[in-house]
Amino acid sequence: MIAEADGTIRSNSYPSKYPVLGTPPATPWTIDLTSLDGRFWFAAFDLDAKTLEDFDQAAEDLGVLVRILRDASLPHVVCRSSPTGGFHVWVPLAGVDKATMVQLAAAAKAVLPSLDHGLLCNDRTGAVRPPLTPHARGGASEVMAGADNVDVLRTPTVTAGDLLRVTAALRELRPAVDPAHSSPTGPVDTRHRAHRSLPAWGEAHMATVAGGRDPSRTGYLCLLAAAVSGWTLTDVEHAAKTAPGMEHYRTRNRPAGGREPRTAAEAAARLERQWTKAQDRAVLYRYAPEERAQRDLTELTGIVDVVEGVLQAFTASPGRWTRTEADLHDSTVLTYLAWLSLRTGSRDVAAALRSVAIATGVPSSTVDRSFRRLHEAGWIIRCRQADGPHAAVWRLSDRFSTPGDHVGPLHKVTARPPAELFDVRVTLLEVLEDRLDAGRHDVFTRAGLGPTARRTYESLTTAENAPEAVADRAGLPRGRARAALVRLHRHALAIASPAGWRRRLHDFRTHVAKQLGVTGILRRREQQYVDERDLWAWWQNHLIRKAGRRGRDRTPTTQVVMFRTVDDHGGPEAYPVYPCSSDGRGDHQAAMRFVRLGLLQDLRDRELAA
Repeated sequence: MIAEADGTIRSNSYPSKYPVLGTPPATPWTIDLTSLDGRFWFAAFDLDAKTLEDFDQAAEDLGVLVRILRDASLPHVVCRSSPTGGFHVWVPLAGVDKATMVQLAAAAKAVLPSLDHGLLCNDRTGAVRPPLTPHARGGASEVMAGADNVDVLRTPTVTAGDLLRVTAALRELRPAVDPAHSSPTGPVDTRHRAHRSLPAWGEAHMATVAGGRDPSRTGYLCLLAAAVSGWTLTDVEHAAKTAPGMEHYRTRNRPAGGREPRTAAEAAARLERQWTKAQDRAVLYRYAPEERAQRDLTELTGIVDVVEGVLQAFTASPGRWTRTEADLHDSTVLTYLAWLSLRTGSRDVAAALRSVAIATGVPSSTVDRSFRRLHEAGWIIRCRQADGPHAAVWRLSDRFSTPGDHVGPLHKVTARPPAELFDVRVTLLEVLEDRLDAGRHDVFTRAGLGPTARRTYESLTTAENAPEAVADRAGLPRGRARAALVRLHRHALAIASPAGWRRRLHDFRTHVAKQLGVTGILRRREQQYVDERDLWAWWQNHLIRKAGRRGRDRTPTTQVVMFRTVDDHGGPEAYPVYPCSSDGRGDHQAAMRFVRLGLLQDLRDRELAA
């Protein structure tokens, strides 16, 4: 870096070359990770930490990475990149090819959320400040206590085979697409019992000794299982005191090794933030269909390509997806369809209007109009019409997976290896789920801040980003993005700093929703959809009975029945008679009143008593 006339460094660039031998520069400097032939001589794991929350995550990721490198007996050097930054983990390589590095980067990104994975496979401009070099904001890169001596970087010995072993170890920790298929990352204490019921996979993670090899991920899965099971914050606070799998909420990883206790305030704040995130993610989990077993990876490869095309289209063609409020709704519905296809591993997905509405926070009537617009424009294909209780089946158009320009002979084009394909799939799922979770809130409904503010909030991260970067990620014109950022800042949903904009560490969305008077809109809307489904099922049962057939049963009753009474329609779990007017027509308003008051079981009990 070159200092200006006043001695201050303001430009984040490295334009000046410097001889290898001699006294190092006084200003920050970097070294290339590759030689001129494109082979890697260093693997640099850059764990970003620009905020307190990021630092805690980076420290947890550092513990996971260092344990893997030590188990593989690979030499490495761990540095604090700057007094206020994150960590750099250096591994000396003996000239490794890019294909191996790409697999390592994909596997590491799926496991380490704070990792800037681009440096692991950038063979053109990849460059990092080595240990002991100064930082532009003051201080220097410092070798941490307990790390290998920096001299190990001068004698590279790590081969491609060694890195493939590290890649395999990272893939063992890769998050499962469906939490129900995830396995504990360490031994399980069979004596531990949760004080409330959990699904089997949740009980296993809750009993994982010391949180296993990835305490942060294990703790989050415990919260997700609790959210799915209907636990409250008080319940998870009680479990966090003793549950082995929730070690992450009692202690934190010490960068120099081992773990240290958290303060009571820090532990409570972290648990509350993660609990909010788990509750948001549980909404998607409840409405996610079962993952399909993958026999032929060709279809999954196509799905991954299409989803990558969708995300690229949102930024490359902002005029199509952010011009009007309808466009913003279209992109939200398209994001959900992309998530559904990637989550199930199927090109053709059934999407009920009300399920999409609950998962996205967009009204069902608006979802219906978005489906029609996307279908007419050719962005999605309808494979099957809605038929009675069966939802319409949709597919993302191949327009999103148009191949880019290829330079060179086609026989040199290689598909992603299967393991790398699953790594990329997990990373894309996290991106899509974060978008849906961030935007699905009362505060971003039409009566609140609206869809433009929602798209801008979805594009913010906990790290500072320039307004231009936020606008590009949101696919919004820069003027509209700046106006939305100012509005989010006014409502304490975004923080401005000299380095850029970021989300607040604490989630203030519910607080702002109360100020705007929009609290409970999505909850009431979801209850309305549940009532409408119950009314529809009751009406269909009525039509079946009129045709002379026995109707279907409702969800089995949970009440204790000492003497089971039956009639021509069945037992207590059968539907009651549908209310009709004197001319035999169904009285849907009266039926809806019974549904909303929860009186179906009471009506059925009276019929049997009579």
